[in-house]
Amino acid sequence: MLFAAAAVGGIYLGVTRKPTGRDAPLPPAPSASSAPEVPAPRRATRAEARALAKRLGNAVRVPAGDPTSPWALAHGMVAFGVSFSASDGRRASDVIVSFAEPTTVGDKKLWLFPDKKAGAPVEPHRFLLVKTLLEMNVPLDQSFATSTGDKVTLTRLVADLRAAAEAPKTDADHHHVAWQISALAEHVKRVPAAAEQEPQLAALIETALGRLEADQKVVEGYGGPPEKAFDEGSPLHAAKKAKQGIYGHSCGGMHLIQAAASAVSIVRREADERRFRKQLGVLLFRYELERPAYAALLARHPEQGLLIRLQQQKFFGHLVETLTLARNLGLTAAQSEGGRRIDQTIAHATADLVDVSGQLLDGGVYERLDAIRKDREQTYLDLIGDACHALRGLDRAVEIL
Repeated sequence: MLFAAAAVGGIYLGVTRKPTGRDAPLPPAPSASSAPEVPAPRRATRAEARALAKRLGNAVRVPAGDPTSPWALAHGMVAFGVSFSASDGRRASDVIVSFAEPTTVGDKKLWLFPDKKAGAPVEPHRFLLVKTLLEMNVPLDQSFATSTGDKVTLTRLVADLRAAAEAPKTDADHHHVAWQISALAEHVKRVPAAAEQEPQLAALIETALGRLEADQKVVEGYGGPPEKAFDEGSPLHAAKKAKQGIYGHSCGGMHLIQAAASAVSIVRREADERRFRKQLGVLLFRYELERPAYAALLARHPEQGLLIRLQQQKFFGHLVETLTLARNLGLTAAQSEGGRRIDQTIAHATADLVDVSGQLLDGGVYERLDAIRKDREQTYLDLIGDACHALRGLDRAVEIL
């Protein structure tokens, strides 16, 4: 059964459901072939979370340390911390900034990062790299050599980010704004006076929460069996296929939720916190839907095992990372019903992550990265990037389990 409501920190999410009874009979029970049995959620232990983190970390450390890929190095820092180094021995942060290029915006010369270089991703999400450097607590006065050999500090990179940043106008802008908001939140956290600089963080909270509320409505409106939530013909299937709503965002919108969490935790307006907690409720409901849906999909299409398990790792890893972030930022009340349910979901999703990542590792997927890359570059990138986000989630979850 689906949860009819998600209680999170005192905010309740009502799930729209069709009435049942004489006027609306229950649908016939699905056959065993159409509704494969899904194992009940279980709680992960600290020992197995730590064991998976060690195995997964060993599997992705080398590819995440690719000195030709700032994107990979940024993910390596997410997984392994500020001291992470590229495989050539240089600090990851030094290599990342060496890709910064002088860019003319209006009448200003700004140090920014290109989307791609030589066909490889550099900063596919606008401001991802500066956001990562701030998030990793790289000193603001640390000096780096750019692509031209000129020296810049992280303070300069942040100033240029602010000069280039704009309020989102198009759908594509909204799909990139998460990294901008997270970068500004991290900067204000370290330099409170920056709260008054443009673009102002407080103004962007409305952008993030408004978009989140609108895009998660497709999830709120679902009231059918969990294992059929993404079956062909359902609104959720249509949204995923067309990349609409929350599924139009990278990683299912998890980065937007994380950005909203970071910004709301700094500005600390009660109304914003209520709105954000309701969206956490929607996220918990998504777990109730997506977990059995992925399991059912895998049972029906075992030949697509790699891609389905990769989607599971993406969802569970980012979910644990997102919920533990909100918890660490004080946006959930640990002793409330909602807080306890968040902790329970962290434990259950961590166990799901342990299971699916263990299957990928046992299947030798990470030993075949070069072959996978030749066949499908995006699958290769997901195997690295999603594992790195999963590692950060695991690191935080261990303290909760």
